[in-house]
Amino acid sequence: MILGAFGDSFLFGSDLPDIQDYDSKCWFYPSKLTYPAILSQKLNMDYYCTALPAQGNKVIADDIIRAVTHRGNNMLYIINWSWIDRFEYQGIARISPFVAGWETTLPGKQDKISEFYYKHFYSELDAKLSNLMYINTALEALLDNKCKFLMTYMDHLLFDKHWHCTASIDYLQNKIQKHTKLFNGKTFLEWSRDNNFSESESWHPLELAHEKAAEYWLPAVKTLLNTRAKEDYLHAFK
Repeated sequence: MILGAFGDSFLFGSDLPDIQDYDSKCWFYPSKLTYPAILSQKLNMDYYCTALPAQGNKVIADDIIRAVTHRGNNMLYIINWSWIDRFEYQGIARISPFVAGWETTLPGKQDKISEFYYKHFYSELDAKLSNLMYINTALEALLDNKCKFLMTYMDHLLFDKHWHCTASIDYLQNKIQKHTKLFNGKTFLEWSRDNNFSESESWHPLELAHEKAAEYWLPAVKTLLNTRAKEDYLHAFK
């Protein structure tokens, strides 16, 4: 079985010491020091990673569904859903200026497209609904194919019910949330900060945080790998 990691910079391993500078031709090779990579080493599993810096949930979901199509339940899926205010559109691929690919716009990005999008098109209601639909589609693919997975997330707005919580959003939240897990109720970044682990200037937890995160999840992942019946899945993380 293969261990696959799907997410953004936190699973890519931005700012970890084995990552090349962003301007390097090799910058897009993921770190081997992230907690999914460490888990794969501890479990003697091959490692596969599609996580990239600044990636949003639409592309993360697309990566998962592609992997399910090719690998099915021969992969353990480690997923970290990103912030809901990221928006992706077809542009120039980051790995090659000659190939079409996903471009991401996010708050604080200084370009005309980002400024126009957040001024005229962005709303929390749309972001919640769209992101929950992306996640639900990936979740359905995982469940339909009896895949084993660990899903975490970075943005508590995904499951916020105080604002912009229509009946459809509430339905999707209730369906998805029971399949998500956190670090003692915290996101990876929050948990890392609570434990005073070092992080980079761009808010990325560093080596010790990833080592401890791998220790945190290892018992549950071992249990998950040893389950056979579909109904045993949720029990693995209790």
